[in-house]
Amino acid sequence: MAHAAAAPAATASLEVHRLGRLAYQRALALQEELVQAKIAGSPVDHLLLLEHEPVYTLGRGARVEDLLGADARLDVPVYRVGRGGGVTWHGPGQLVAYPILALAARGRDVHRYIRRLEAVLVATLARFGVAAGTRAGLTGVWVGERKIASIGVGVRRWVTMHGVALNVAPDLAYFRAIVPCAMPEVTMTSIERECGTAPAMAECEEIFVRCFREVFGAGERRAEELGR
Repeated sequence: MAHAAAAPAATASLEVHRLGRLAYQRALALQEELVQAKIAGSPVDHLLLLEHEPVYTLGRGARVEDLLGADARLDVPVYRVGRGGGVTWHGPGQLVAYPILALAARGRDVHRYIRRLEAVLVATLARFGVAAGTRAGLTGVWVGERKIASIGVGVRRWVTMHGVALNVAPDLAYFRAIVPCAMPEVTMTSIERECGTAPAMAECEEIFVRCFREVFGAGERRAEELGR
């Protein structure tokens, strides 16, 4: 597994929002609000950290048949959204991070941005003793042949939305009911599965933020409260 972390890029300030358990529609509305503020010229970057209620999302490359009927059988809502990638699941036990950043100040390079998100995930997992990395030609983070974190981003006028999902201790059966990321052969894993136990979500968030700041060179700023 090869992995190369990019050099940090400076940013004016970063607000970190720890939102707890949040319905997907609410999180999407918050992203839209913050993206519009960035497009309008706000100098503040944002990082939303949360867990979702169970939901399946279909990215731009997703096929409805990859749901395998799981939406009806498991009574899980489905949303088609403007991110890259195929079908995935979000839910309790999974750390979801949505960075709202201006790529205009970072070279307008989406591929480099994704590589940096992978670097954040690899560094986060290393802090928990999980040896993870990337795989050539694929997006996301892996432990051997098993996928532990997914990435699906959207960019609007060079402002990012959507983001990453790190499996801490989710119910992996939800993934077995779909074709995750358009990869029928993929096996999803988690920190809990790899280590035999899972850290607290608050600890995962803290480590993730620390690694995010290291990779992106993000400045410190007190987070404001966003309504749930």
